[in-house]
Amino acid sequence: MQQITGHTVGGIEVSAFDSLAACARRILEDAHTGRGGFAVAINAEKVISSYQDRTLRDLIRRATLRYPDGAGVVVALRLKGTRSVRVAGADLWLEILHEARDERLPIALIGASPRVLAATRGRLAAEFPRADVVVARDGYEGARDPDAILTALERTRPQVVFVAMGSPRQEQLIERLRRGYPQAFYLGLGGSFDVYCGSKRRAPRWMQRSGLEWLFRFLSEPSRAPRETKRLRFLLMLAARRL
Repeated sequence: MQQITGHTVGGIEVSAFDSLAACARRILEDAHTGRGGFAVAINAEKVISSYQDRTLRDLIRRATLRYPDGAGVVVALRLKGTRSVRVAGADLWLEILHEARDERLPIALIGASPRVLAATRGRLAAEFPRADVVVARDGYEGARDPDAILTALERTRPQVVFVAMGSPRQEQLIERLRRGYPQAFYLGLGGSFDVYCGSKRRAPRWMQRSGLEWLFRFLSEPSRAPRETKRLRFLLMLAARRL
């Protein structure tokens, strides 16, 4: 499986992949070599937010890998002649651990509530015993002191750092940590820890495959309505071939 050359979507360069595993292996390669990196999930909301927020747009462009997390982004790539699978962040971090299952992989977990973080660590220990959690900080009190986190990273030297705090807060923290410890590969995961430990439900598989996971999230959390206006704007721009 190989990475495929990507295109820009809304002015953001997005890498295309022919499988979830190919993206995971790309990240592990950068992690193992000490080259490190920073991956950002690109979806409709993030594309539109980047138009409205120059700081966010610049941050996204500084990432070393931008992968197509949203179905709309996959369609936009296809319209430009590039086929790609959808790489959902909630699946990607677990695929990374699966690809590294036969080796010790030192990792850091940052984000979620203390209860969710503890449950995530417990399940990972059972399912991925070779994944060595060398740093764990919740997204509340545990994330208040980035300098303390950085000190822990430098001391324990994880190869992959998973940050589950929501965007753009997680990306901002990642950039700060990378300045002091750039050898690791950093991956922002949003609410993936909550989903993994069962604190939040994910859309049924058929909705994920049909590109309707956003609809499930909206129906589950009506408060997301203002965010869905960005998805509508993205779809209108996609229809007009303005992305």
